[in-house]
Amino acid sequence: MCGLPRPRLPAPEVAVPTVEFIPFNLPGYELPRELPSLPTQLFQQRYQRLEAAREAAGYDTILIYADREHAANLGWLTDFTPRFEEALWVQVGGQTPTLLVGNECQSFAPAVCRLEARFELYQPFSLPGQDRSQSPSLTALLRKAGLGRGQKVGLVGWKPMPELEVPHWIVAAIQEVTGQPPHNAADLLMHPAYGLRRCLEPEQIRIMEYASALSSEGLRSWVLGLREGQSELEAACSLVSCGLELSCHPMVNFGPQIPSGLKSPRNNRVQVGFYAQAAFGLVGGLTCRAGWLVRSNHPEDRDGYLELVQNYLQVVWAWYAALGVGVEAGRVYQAAQEAKNPHWVFALNPGHLIHLEEWLESPFQAGSSTPLQSGMAIQQDIIPVPQRGHAAVNMEDGLVLADEVLRAELERLDPTLMQRVAQRRAVMEGLGYQLSPDVLPLSNIQGLFFPFLLEPRYVARFI
Repeated sequence: MCGLPRPRLPAPEVAVPTVEFIPFNLPGYELPRELPSLPTQLFQQRYQRLEAAREAAGYDTILIYADREHAANLGWLTDFTPRFEEALWVQVGGQTPTLLVGNECQSFAPAVCRLEARFELYQPFSLPGQDRSQSPSLTALLRKAGLGRGQKVGLVGWKPMPELEVPHWIVAAIQEVTGQPPHNAADLLMHPAYGLRRCLEPEQIRIMEYASALSSEGLRSWVLGLREGQSELEAACSLVSCGLELSCHPMVNFGPQIPSGLKSPRNNRVQVGFYAQAAFGLVGGLTCRAGWLVRSNHPEDRDGYLELVQNYLQVVWAWYAALGVGVEAGRVYQAAQEAKNPHWVFALNPGHLIHLEEWLESPFQAGSSTPLQSGMAIQQDIIPVPQRGHAAVNMEDGLVLADEVLRAELERLDPTLMQRVAQRRAVMEGLGYQLSPDVLPLSNIQGLFFPFLLEPRYVARFI
């Protein structure tokens, strides 16, 4: 969880170094032997925190909607996420919560939910064509769960914004029962300044580190395995999930240009001079790399790839150097913006919060006064869009900010995790990165950029 507030700090003003490419022996890390687990009492604490937030916001009831794509808020609270179906959590003040599920989750939900709850079958949450004759109406179930006339309802979907993004028939049923429309309450969980999920408990950080280590090992294997003639599908065999849930679909792209890196692998093949991109994310982490499919002696650079790489990495360096507990997110944005030349633009925010989903929220906006806090999991996600040519460049890794108190707790809870963190920091600092003690790298290839993807022994170093 978030530590005590630290005074808001300016991002340090430092000269941005230049970049060179050097041969480098990639370090190896021993992966955690098993997936860490969360204690039941942690979910009870989260429930109590949500109850306090509900009361402070003036809501009589909090409802959390989830489907397979948008299940992180419910999963954070209960450890249950619907498979194939949808679900609705109904938390009325002073009453036992109710969880509405479809046919296939009717037995699954009670088996995995970590909170006391009543479980009700609501068959319209089931897949098409299945039996829908056995469950009461949604309005009847909401009344049974404790909703009533005049209640103020906060409805949590997956985007903290004024509009409601939950299916209309659910909104209409709430309004019919209470006599007034619900309010979007996703901010209580997701807002980067005060949302309950903005900061992680030490136990959750262990899971994030596991996910990031495994996803980054997949990307490392992908880079080292690239070869001429290889198909996207063949290259994607490096992205091994061990059956764990994904935070996003796997992406592998080869081509003379990559308009978007969102495509899943197909049959395109590696050719010298093409570009390549891959992204792989397990729940809690994501790693991405994009670059040029050439060797270090490639004679032509029509797209200005190397010039883009130089400045892109300078921006990444400035972004890392600006991070720290108490630093305003807008100052990190400013540091990145000031290091960037005018030949490319940010595709999205330069960085964001990551959690059980790939993108929780982003405080990294121009002028943002949101302070970065201990326990925040942050994705270094700076995607350059060149103003000319088709060069594809990208490097994404996850980290956690941790003050002295949180670092000491992590050391007590999992000293091997902190050993890996120290090793990753040493590698980054050896390559010239400047890091606050608050920055805990979670990726096994954190900050490592491979400029020549057919000769991956070269990496970038700052001088």
